[in-house]
Amino acid sequence: MNYKPLLVILIFGLFYTNAQQKSEISFKEVKHKYGCRNCYGSLVVKKGSFSDTIYGGQWGNSVNYKLIKIKDKEYLNTYYRYGYPGGHAVLKYKIHSIEEQNFLEPVFEKSFELYRETHRDYNDVPTNYIFDRTINIKIKNGIEFDIKLVVSYCPEVEDEPCDQLFEESYIEFYKIN
Repeated sequence: MNYKPLLVILIFGLFYTNAQQKSEISFKEVKHKYGCRNCYGSLVVKKGSFSDTIYGGQWGNSVNYKLIKIKDKEYLNTYYRYGYPGGHAVLKYKIHSIEEQNFLEPVFEKSFELYRETHRDYNDVPTNYIFDRTINIKIKNGIEFDIKLVVSYCPEVEDEPCDQLFEESYIEFYKIN
């Protein structure tokens, strides 16, 4: 029996499989047609024969994204900030696998409340309590969030400055793979 045709098909199959695994990843940002506050944009991600869409962002814009490496493994990092009426902002942070067997599956997700205003009357004076978080993100052998939280008391009285009630800094670290 002649095994040459079978051998040729097997070799071409291996080349095709290897080409699919090493194929480039591409991105296409799609803006929402209305562009409203709560209208997500979308990010279409393609790699070889795989394609999927990530929804998120605000004002019709898609998520921010970049490829990152953690421990010699490549991931897709997406993040976006969105706000609510009345002084409330949130950061949504995700890391997605870009491997064939679990394409765009999140391997890490975290949300942070970045800013919040709470209105109260204090001694018959309208007052805003402001919670403000600043986050510095570092990619190492995982993800490090360097967080600074400041809580302030702001009376709504002309020429009255805000008073800082509380300040805290801390680090959250999460291992990936």
